Amino acid sequence: MDGIIIPASQRVFDAVVYVNGELQQAPKNDDDWFNVQMQALAVAEAGNLLMMPPRAKDTGDWITFSRALTDSAYRVAQAAEAKNTDLVLTTGGEMYNACTACHEKYLTMPEP
Repeated sequence: MDGIIIPASQRVFDAVVYVNGELQQAPKNDDDWFNVQMQALAVAEAGNLLMMPPRAKDTGDWITFSRALTDSAYRVAQAAEAKNTDLVLTTGGEMYNACTACHEKYLTMPEP
């Protein structure tokens, strides 16, 4: 998580930013779009790694969540390749939801 998914997903989530309905941040050139695409592909591949032993916690929900992460991240990569700002935002939200669903079940927080 710390080595691939967190840094790469954060770059995806930060790629397109709206504030009060106004676009504040978006890829500006081919290099920016390529970077978003590559970060999304890194997340997709990390999702594949999460399905392999010994990383897989179980063969049920863990695999379902990991596959959802991979699939949504791949859609982000396709949106970035198409240079579609709104689709990067939408698919990035799907990727975020895949992360959150898994965290709700598997992420344990330390007691205060």
